[in-house]
Amino acid sequence: MHKTSSAIVKTTGQIALGEAVGLVVMVAVFALLGQFDYTVVTGALLGGAGAVLNFFLMSLTVKKSAGRGVQGKNRMILSYFLRMLLMVGVMVVGIICPYFHWLAVMLPYLMPTLTIYAMRLLGLYRPEQGDS
Repeated sequence: MHKTSSAIVKTTGQIALGEAVGLVVMVAVFALLGQFDYTVVTGALLGGAGAVLNFFLMSLTVKKSAGRGVQGKNRMILSYFLRMLLMVGVMVVGIICPYFHWLAVMLPYLMPTLTIYAMRLLGLYRPEQGDS
């Protein structure tokens, strides 16, 4: 596997692990508040999968676009538009479909950011040179 691809897969795996931990905490909070039912679990799975996929696609686009000037910038703009369209689609499904709890679909999109903050605090996240 190419070094760049390996780094993307490794980072996405770390984000997915953080996402899973966050989803367990989220479901536990729903249970403690007496709001737990199957829609919380299905919503968490839908939102979590969408959030990890969004992170993976963003990482892939950033790596492929780096150093490519205008063409890279155009690729990043298109990727952003398509990823936001995907995210809105997931959220609309989560709101409309009775099999998903709307809040459990939306909250997982915060968890990749929280995972990166936690990893930085613990010294586990070190962006490659040129990354932020």
